Amino acid sequence: MNSCVVFIFIVLLWTVGCHMKKIPRIAVVGGGIGGTSASYFLRELFGPNGVHIDLFEPNRIGGRLSVIDVNGRDYEVGGSIIHPRNKYMVDFLKLFGLKKRQSRNSRLGLYNGREFVFTESNWGIITLAKMVWRYGYGTVKLQNYIGDMLKKFERIYTLQANGKSFSSVLDLLNAMSPQFVDYMHVSTKDGLKQNGFSEKIIDELVTATLTANYGQSTSVHEFVGSVSVAGADGGLWAVHGGNKIVTEMLLEQSDATLINARVTNVTLRPETEDFVVDSVHGKNYTSSLYDIVIIATPLTEDTQANIKFTNFPKILKFPGIYHRTVCTIVHGKLNVTYFGFENEKDAVEEILTVKQDLLFSSIGRLNPVDYKPNEGVFDVWKVFSQKPLTEEQLNNLFLHERDVKVIDWLAYPQYHTKQRNDEFILHKNLFHINAIEWAASAMEMSVVGAKNVCLLSYKAWTGIEETEKTESVKEEL
Repeated sequence: MNSCVVFIFIVLLWTVGCHMKKIPRIAVVGGGIGGTSASYFLRELFGPNGVHIDLFEPNRIGGRLSVIDVNGRDYEVGGSIIHPRNKYMVDFLKLFGLKKRQSRNSRLGLYNGREFVFTESNWGIITLAKMVWRYGYGTVKLQNYIGDMLKKFERIYTLQANGKSFSSVLDLLNAMSPQFVDYMHVSTKDGLKQNGFSEKIIDELVTATLTANYGQSTSVHEFVGSVSVAGADGGLWAVHGGNKIVTEMLLEQSDATLINARVTNVTLRPETEDFVVDSVHGKNYTSSLYDIVIIATPLTEDTQANIKFTNFPKILKFPGIYHRTVCTIVHGKLNVTYFGFENEKDAVEEILTVKQDLLFSSIGRLNPVDYKPNEGVFDVWKVFSQKPLTEEQLNNLFLHERDVKVIDWLAYPQYHTKQRNDEFILHKNLFHINAIEWAASAMEMSVVGAKNVCLLSYKAWTGIEETEKTESVKEEL
């Protein structure tokens, strides 16, 4: 009897050992901050020899963290600012020995299409006095509101450090704070009014951040609205050399294989519970087998990912649309008289709009990604608008145009307050990082989503659940 038990025990050990020895093959589809950070986290979780990772990206690594050349220098045109309390991005900066980009002070103005309702002064104390005069002490309350939101948001770092993962976006938000789930179903305007903020603060300060960051109004849900206002906080920074360097370093550190091809189809093989991933590069078509697939790109119909999902038990649907944003880079001089200034010295360099349906959403002077303060001022401007600007419109806004470049893209979701609960798990071992964008689209949000998906995939493959520490974390929160 004893020998029989020993034999069964040995067989079980051998079976488990064989499963653990199999190195999973993982396909990551998309080479932006989500896909590259996922590759990095996968390597971190599975170990140096514990996983094979292929990252599919038909274009340059970086995705929406892109740069453009103007007169021999690179300028940021995609994700351009990072909050000092964005832990993952700050950690990556330190890990890779990167530097924060130096910047120069510039003045900001809020424009309603006819005039500036507020402009900063060259003197901080005067700007503060003007803020209090126009908005009262509600600005202090707004800072406290954002501080409280960030404190709750930061809970996710402890949870993820202890292996906690979530199958849906609402579950993840709820773990940070149940209040965040409520934010998803109320407009920014209504939510802030309920918190006692004045119409003027909402219609000017908050609207200005939303038109600049998302090209949308205060009708968006309150969570993305709060993220937007946090994006106007002090201490914002960017990476010297361009934020896309972070994605390049993440890919390098992950030791993933970069496949310069576009994924066209993911087919489920039910009998073996794995996937065939079809891709194309030029006229070359390739099919490869993977145990796990992680999608790191938007999948709504309008984004034209054109990835088909074949042989799944249910049709995978991705509702919603992405918001069109046109980024126009102009090498020339701003026509300051168009905005009511007599000369350049008096003009602001950052113009945010407080109304929808204007000619542009924002205009700001750009510095090269490798800028040093002793270089002075560059006559390169970034204009965000809802649609392409005509030559006549550009001639009204700028003088002596030497170069104009246009990037027309679907940059982030079109937000609303309708009920939705986006899932990170599309099917067993098939995951979607960009589900998190429907809460808010930002670099740090993508990395949080990537970390969550990697934890989910690691647990699905190994059967290892979150650590015992998680329970104590819950109690602390």
